[in-house]
Formats: sequence, structure tokens, C-alpha cells
Amino acid sequence: MAARGAAKKNTDGGLSTRERIEAAALALFVENGVDAATTREIAKAAGVSEGAIYRHFDSKDQLAAELYFRIHARLAALIREAAKSGRAIADQTGAVIEAYCATADENFALFTFHLLYTHRFLPSPEDVDNPVAAVEDIISAAMKRREIARGDAAFAAGLALGLVLQTALQIHYGRLKGPLSRYSDDLAAAALDVLRPAPR
Repeated sequence: MAARGAAKKNTDGGLSTRERIEAAALALFVENGVDAATTREIAKAAGVSEGAIYRHFDSKDQLAAELYFRIHARLAALIREAAKSGRAIADQTGAVIEAYCATADENFALFTFHLLYTHRFLPSPEDVDNPVAAVEDIISAAMKRREIARGDAAFAAGLALGLVLQTALQIHYGRLKGPLSRYSDDLAAAALDVLRPAPR
């Protein structure tokens, strides 16, 4: 999705107005929900006027969608890159898990927002790649190589990704201690178990 206004750093090295708006909105979206958060609250948290929001975004919904699809497309790109990490499904699975964990650890609020609001923003626009489809492609290729048992790639992707996403939810709700990367080795091993590598 095209950004309405470019984010520029202030001369003092701080966040631009756009970045402050995005950070404030993200915190409120995760804490209170997109529908409950108001532009007045976002402006107050960002330290800007309410009108400043509309100089950068057409609406609160457009702001939320931009935040969502930014990380959505980034995850897809990271997964596509992970697919190049090696021919073996074990290498690719480890790389995908590392990509998810690194993204979550870098900005857990944004990662959580993506997780909590998938139902609101999907299906993706045609010009935005889909991380789930990217994982399905990895699994389909491994099935064609007969490295894992043939089956429904979409189902297998859901099972494998569910391990990662449910763990992230547990961290979000305080049932597990973060960061997500502390579980990366166990998640990679569990994902491989789910994919049922064929005996060599």
C-alpha cells in the first residue's frame, strides 16, 4: 500500500511526526483495539494535533492497514529469502523460524498487531505478498522433492506456523516469558515434527 507522506527524521535525530503517529497508534491498537482507539487519543499519545494525522493518513483505518501490511509484506519477503537458505527442509524451516523470531523481537507490538488483526485485513491486496503462501511454497517444494510426506501444503503450513504464532500469543498474554527467540530451537524442531520428514 502506498504511503501518503514520506517519513522524515527531525533535525535533532528524533522520530518524525509520521513515525510518532504510527508508534502511538500501534500501542493503542494493541492495547485497546483498532475500533476503540480514537484519532484524538492517537494524537495526544503522539504529541501532535489531530489534524496532523490526516496530513499523513486518509483515515485511522488506512493507518492501521499500512501498519498491518508493512509487516505482512516484510514477513513474506523474509520467508522467500529463507527458502534460499538451503535445499533441505530442515535448513529452510530453521531460517523461517529465525525470521519470525527476529521480526517479533525487533518490534513485538507490531508483530502482535499483525497476529491479532489478521482477520480484519486479509485477504491481502494483489500487490502484497503473503507470508502463509510463502511457507506453503516451501512445503510444496519439499513435498515434490519427496523430502516430506505428500499432503495438503496449506494444512501443513497452518500447523507449522500455528506453533510460532500461538507461542507469540502466549507471550503477549503474559503466559510465557519473551522474547520469542528464546524458543526458536524448540519451535524449529516442533515444526519439523509437524511436517513429518520422510525417512531417509
